[in-house]
Formats: sequence, C-alpha cells, structure tokens
Amino acid sequence: MSTIEQVLSDFIEAWSAGRRPSVREHLARVPEGPERDALADQITTWLEVAPTPAYSETARAEIRAEPAVRHVLDAAGQDAGLWPAVIPGLRARAGLSVRQTASRLVERLALAPGSEERTADYLERLERGELEPSRVSRRLLGALGELLGASADTLADAARFGTGLRPAAAGGTLFRASGEAGDWVARDLEALSAAAMRPAPPELDELDRLFVGGADA
Repeated sequence: MSTIEQVLSDFIEAWSAGRRPSVREHLARVPEGPERDALADQITTWLEVAPTPAYSETARAEIRAEPAVRHVLDAAGQDAGLWPAVIPGLRARAGLSVRQTASRLVERLALAPGSEERTADYLERLERGELEPSRVSRRLLGALGELLGASADTLADAARFGTGLRPAAAGGTLFRASGEAGDWVARDLEALSAAAMRPAPPELDELDRLFVGGADA
C-alpha cells in the first residue's frame, strides 16, 4: 500500500469512527508536491459521498458549539440563506474591503463611472441579507465570485441554503367570509385606487438591475 493509500485509509477509518480527523494533519503526512495534491483530491472526492458518522451526543454538542458551525446555523433560515455568513468571510479572505470590491465590480462589469458608492451600498445590503437572492443577477454573482474566489453556483447555493427551514407564512390561512367581508373589500379597493394614483417608480439603471433586476439581468 502506498503512502497516499495508507493516509487515505487512516482518514476514512477515523471519519467513520466519528473521531473527526483533521484534513490538514493527514495531508501533512505526505511531502508537499504532486502526491499531497493527489491526496487532497482523493479526500475531497471521498468527503463528497461520505456517510455521516455515528457521532455521540457529546460529539454533536461539541460540533454545534464551534464558532464556525454556530455562525452557519444562525444564518440558516434567513431570506438570504448563508450570504450574510459566507460573503463577508470570502471578502476578508480575499483581502478586500467593501469599497475595494465595489470598485473592482464597477471596472469588471463596465458600469458607469462614479458608480462605486452605490455599488458599495448595494454590497453592504447584500452582506446584511437585505436583498432577495432571486433578484440578484447571475452576471453579478459571476463577477463577484471571481473576485472572492468562489463560483457563481457556489454563491447561489449559499443563498438557497436554509431558506427551506423557515416556518410557513401566516398569509397562507384560508379566507373565510363574515359579516365584515364587505368592509374589507371596500378598504382593499380604496388602497388599490390610491396605489394606482401614485407615480410609477423610476426606471432601474444597469446597476440597479444587477442587484435587484432578476437573475437574467
């Protein structure tokens, strides 16, 4: 058995036993170079299909208490999924401030000169989870991912993660008519009439469309 095969076997055995083996420590057992790269690829491939170990309750509690895991669990269920947890971390890892990221996006997407401030504002809202992911352009996600070292698909998946964990909205309650139904209808018609009299919102420019114009913008 080669060194790579032995280390991979040890890693799988430790994982299956619930001992939470360190990838970094196992990679360090192989000299830096092509063999270590090959081992990293094999461990990554195996982890993609690896079954969840039979952790003890104590081990599960320790995992949930870890700061990184706690951060992810807190973010799950937000409208923006994991964006508030993931994107600031990726940006920090890339060594970029919000302003620097905005400036590079303006350049990469050939936006109008002077768009940096508005782009930075949109980015801050995105990182706070204030933007609806389904309205963010795939073109923007692609450019942002290139800057942060992640693919557009990875960012899209992060937005979807946990959104299905939210309880159903109360708005799904069935309407039941009552003696006051006429009053409700009248109030709704009055509100619709008032809305119809309001001026149309300003047309979105290219920057707006990238952040709130839809996936195909």
